[in-house]
Amino acid sequence: MLVFRFKLILALLMPIATAQELVSDRDRVFASYGTLKTLAGVGDEDDENFWKASFEGAFAREVELSNPHMTMADGAGNLYIADKESHSVLRIDAAGILHTHAGTHVAGMNGEEGLATEIQLDNPNGLFVRPDGVVYILDFFNQRIRKVDREGQLTTLINDPDGFGPGRGLWVSPDEQLVYFNGTNQVKRWTPDGGIEVVVSNLTDPGNLTVDPYGALVVSSRAGDGTAGTSHRVYRVGADGGLRVIAGNGTTDEPMIDGVPATSVGLESARSVAFLPTGGFFLATQKGGDVWYVDTNGLIWRFVSGAPRGNVRNGDGQHFSTPGDKIAEPRAVTLSPTGDLIITTNDNGYIRVVERFQTPQMTVVSRECVHLRLTAGREHRVETSADLKVWSTWQALGPEITETTLSTWPVGRPFMRVAW
Repeated sequence: MLVFRFKLILALLMPIATAQELVSDRDRVFASYGTLKTLAGVGDEDDENFWKASFEGAFAREVELSNPHMTMADGAGNLYIADKESHSVLRIDAAGILHTHAGTHVAGMNGEEGLATEIQLDNPNGLFVRPDGVVYILDFFNQRIRKVDREGQLTTLINDPDGFGPGRGLWVSPDEQLVYFNGTNQVKRWTPDGGIEVVVSNLTDPGNLTVDPYGALVVSSRAGDGTAGTSHRVYRVGADGGLRVIAGNGTTDEPMIDGVPATSVGLESARSVAFLPTGGFFLATQKGGDVWYVDTNGLIWRFVSGAPRGNVRNGDGQHFSTPGDKIAEPRAVTLSPTGDLIITTNDNGYIRVVERFQTPQMTVVSRECVHLRLTAGREHRVETSADLKVWSTWQALGPEITETTLSTWPVGRPFMRVAW
């Protein structure tokens, strides 16, 4: 919360919670996201290496991706793609230009360290990106977790001779003292002192993993024969390795209605999870085709509608909630440092993003004047109050307004806030 005091005026800058939102943050989260866009991929083919030398330095929207499995962003606006079949990690800069960040685009194993673009990778199908631009790569068939520093130098952080199984989960702590990654029907933990240990041993066909805002490991189980009883669910892992269901009932019958408990519904191939700081999370169901939001009260809501299969890319430039299928077979969902939702979809290979509206900024110009910078494309309300309890709209600002200056307030109402 930003607090400014001048004369008798206290300015509050924050979204406004209603009584309903104290139970569920669904409305607030949905209101904070806007347009759906395609960042990379043309979607012509699947499951082959389609890399061409001409792709280097081209616009990412004009490049054929090769079965991308995961995309994450750093704090400078770069996006990194684990482009599995081209045996590389690709980087999209803030201008939308594509670069090779690691790998030679030829599968192989030619060293443990060196310039990242000179070291071969083999089917990299997972990655983890720190806000400072350090990248970790799940180098699948080489059975290694690689690190690429900010200078573009690659080293091997972990060598696991038992391999990673079908999973592609990877999470690294900020100090690099703890790493979680998938094994065959397992989740493993690595520390510098303890090496590799199994922390979950009964996970059927793991999809992905992350750590929630409270420091707990969260894993998904996307499919399997159900003998272990873990299929099509999302779990929070306890300190003893026990699994507690936080989404899914083990079936593939996805809900036709929203707002029901997430643990009561089917999730067809729960693949990937991304947490907001509040504890709510986005969830991708690969074979169900959708991206869901599970709110802070444990209720599930369809966020982006999709198809269970096919080469679907619809809705560019439209609001994410526009009716109709807009994606297919989402493989991964991640959040950028600014909160944009990044969706990696299907074998044909598209990278989509749902943009998050940024918080309005308020500048105190003088003791009687404030200047507002607002997000284009959305409506704002300037509200005032006499007692910080009852608020009323003073000015309605249309979506075309990106800046405005306020210098007077209604008599007897010295408190102001901006809502959206």
